[in-house]
Amino acid sequence: MRRLIKIPLISELPLAINLRMDFGDKSKVMEVLNRAFAGSVVDKRIAAAAIREFEGILEDLYTRPPQWEMVTMKREEVDKMREIIKYQDKKIKDITERVNRMSHGDQPEHPLPTDKDREDTNRRLYLADSFRDIYDKEWRAALRELTSIYRWRPQEAVYALMRVIRNACDLCINIAEDQLDKLLLGMEEAMVDPINGGNGGKMKNLFKDHMNVYSDGMKIAEKYAVQYRNDRAEIAVPAVLELFMESKLKMIIDPVKLKRDLKAYITKVVELVWLMTSLHPPMRLYWQLQTERVNTDFFDFYDRKGDFVNQTVWPAVFMHNTGKMIYKGQTVAM
Repeated sequence: MRRLIKIPLISELPLAINLRMDFGDKSKVMEVLNRAFAGSVVDKRIAAAAIREFEGILEDLYTRPPQWEMVTMKREEVDKMREIIKYQDKKIKDITERVNRMSHGDQPEHPLPTDKDREDTNRRLYLADSFRDIYDKEWRAALRELTSIYRWRPQEAVYALMRVIRNACDLCINIAEDQLDKLLLGMEEAMVDPINGGNGGKMKNLFKDHMNVYSDGMKIAEKYAVQYRNDRAEIAVPAVLELFMESKLKMIIDPVKLKRDLKAYITKVVELVWLMTSLHPPMRLYWQLQTERVNTDFFDFYDRKGDFVNQTVWPAVFMHNTGKMIYKGQTVAM
């Protein structure tokens, strides 16, 4: 299947010119120019062929006197046309790269319903934007603090900041799974035993006798539990942050030595990771492990280029586990 590209109007180009050339009715150049003036879609192959044809004509103009019955152009107009061709060629390459990235296979063959739900999608994009802002602000401030006040080497500091994200993901995934189980079980217990639901340990025997009721009820309960948690996830942030400080932080740094910028970074990371994880299905943060081949579809290089990962600096963000990528991550190459 041919890929189509949009040729911008001549008025949109940086150096618009007026030219009169008798290329002939079947000329590729004339075909592209006619469509460009109309703002139409042009096949990439035709556009590339037209560019090559026009470059050949321009080369003739520089090597032999122009035939005035064929062309009426000044030398400076030829130079301007070269600039337009360069501009157009770059635009074609940029569009082609974007199309290739979109069709690389990072979207699911059968997208989950959340991909089509505008409200849910907007929420995910908002959280992804907020998470990216952490990298631009709190991450950089925490990195400066670790290297200047703590006297850590830059590589150690980058590694520690990424460990905060990885540990936050592990913690939040476990909490989110347990929380949803508790919500579902609580709703179902209250329905099966409205008098003593959740008390006295009587539910196990009831569920053994009525497993079909329990199973069907859980499916209904899940729908409402998921929506309830999506709407109320923010209120759990303080408890999740407290648990992170108590159980995860000591593996990264001594909590007693925690200073302002690093604390602000940890607080923002845990909050956003929790909000992304508590969605259903959860958003995905993806990082590569050391010695893996760098996936340039999902990561940009933090400083130097290379074939293999030294360490992930910032994770790539996906709509969900089988959804499209929202933002690329950063990686340090070997």
